[in-house]
Amino acid sequence: MLLNAVPEQLVLPWWRWPLAGLLGMLLGAASLNYSADGRLNVLLLWLLWAGLPLLGSLLALGLMLRPGRPWLARFSKLPLYWQPQRHQQWWLLAQLNWLWCWFGLGIGLVFLLLLLLSDLAFGWSSTLLLEQAAVLQLTQWLSWPWHSLWPAAVPDNTLIEQSRFARIEQQSALLAQTSGWWPFLAMSLLCYNLLPRLALALFCQWQSRRSQPQLKIQQASPASSATAEPATELTTTSLAEWQQASLLQWQLPASAEALTLGQDDWQQDNDAFCSLLATKPKQLLWRVPASRSPVAELSDWMALARKQGIAQALWLQQDASNARHSASWQAFAKAEQLAWLEENA
Repeated sequence: MLLNAVPEQLVLPWWRWPLAGLLGMLLGAASLNYSADGRLNVLLLWLLWAGLPLLGSLLALGLMLRPGRPWLARFSKLPLYWQPQRHQQWWLLAQLNWLWCWFGLGIGLVFLLLLLLSDLAFGWSSTLLLEQAAVLQLTQWLSWPWHSLWPAAVPDNTLIEQSRFARIEQQSALLAQTSGWWPFLAMSLLCYNLLPRLALALFCQWQSRRSQPQLKIQQASPASSATAEPATELTTTSLAEWQQASLLQWQLPASAEALTLGQDDWQQDNDAFCSLLATKPKQLLWRVPASRSPVAELSDWMALARKQGIAQALWLQQDASNARHSASWQAFAKAEQLAWLEENA
């Protein structure tokens, strides 16, 4: 059904990819900018390049379990009340993680260029980690993912001793030896920043394709086509037949006699509609404005009511100044098996 097939509308601006890479390059250049004493704090670099991105990846896992509208959807040309279906939410989460991958690649590109074009000197200093043994234990624990693949990227006791800021100040000759931190930073960027985001992006992409509705197309034989019944015509009804129906309004001013939807958050509307279905009404009368077009949220709610055997009708509020969507609402009512209410019928 076209109302549920929204992937074509999920079009994000193309410039999101170079922008994410550019922001990563800016962060990399800013964090590798030498201070007045000519040293780079390796602990601060690890926090910016690996620690915070790893925390963001863990928070992204929570977003996968939480239904709703990801903030990335704000850049698409969709109405504010639009809520993604499950496969669309997975697609948006995949795009978000791909953006973080480009951001990390920007940091890595700047880091590689500065390693080639300059002589980076690193050091460490901490108010809380005063003992050298504590820093050694921490770095070896953080280096566990690659300790057997690249032993040179695991800081040893000599490097930590020579790269402490206080020792460098006393012996300026040790400044050239502190560049040995770069393999540790490079592997931290790869293992704690890029790889987790890459895994999340691929997983979300796979879930998006897996949960996308599949259309089953069955080719009809010529005999069955000849004997096929004509399409069901739109059933018209009158307001008098729906006096006992529960009234629902979509994107209309709030009324005490009706449940108004489309004005608040989608989750609140969904909870209110489910509460109405819990009362087991026999009829639902949907009142909609002719100035707005049908949306997928209405189709989903109507399908829930239809499964419970609730009779439903569509009441179009005519607007003389803007009624261009009347034909769309009639087609929608026919597709959703709704009665079409005519006040003069």
